Amino acid sequence: MKHDTHEDVSVCEECGASVYKEHLTSGISRYESGRLLCSHCLSDFESEQDAAARLVDQDLEPIELDADEDDDRGSSSTMSSSRIHSASEATLGHSAAAIQYVRPLDPNGPSASRCRTFHCRLSDGAIDFMNHQINEWLDQNAEISIKFVTTTIGLFEGKHTEQNLIMTVFY
Repeated sequence: MKHDTHEDVSVCEECGASVYKEHLTSGISRYESGRLLCSHCLSDFESEQDAAARLVDQDLEPIELDADEDDDRGSSSTMSSSRIHSASEATLGHSAAAIQYVRPLDPNGPSASRCRTFHCRLSDGAIDFMNHQINEWLDQNAEISIKFVTTTIGLFEGKHTEQNLIMTVFY
């Protein structure tokens, strides 16, 4: 079908490909998370969503906990989830930046004495923002000398469980 007007054509926000009204009407292209995706990018998006769902839905074996010998509250089979807590600024009563550590920084030493973890979603914009955060942190802390860095991809829970790039900087 020939398209005579520019109004009949939109652009995929992922790859820049042309998306015609017929593609939207037939459903081979659509808006996903507020972004217009062509049929190819939509297929990639759906594959990523399916892979993430399979990771979450995996049937994992439970972790067995050993009971502390001097713990008279019960064995691991009677432990309740009320003994498991998350750590946050609110539960710790202070911000992580205000903590005074006993071990001094040793920028010229061979080993690390501290670590800091950064994470972001797997998208260009989020990775650019994480780079900005890391560079800003380094600029504000000239005494830091990075010893090594680890990275991994893992699921982070928030409003939605999604894959994140997790980077731990040891300094």
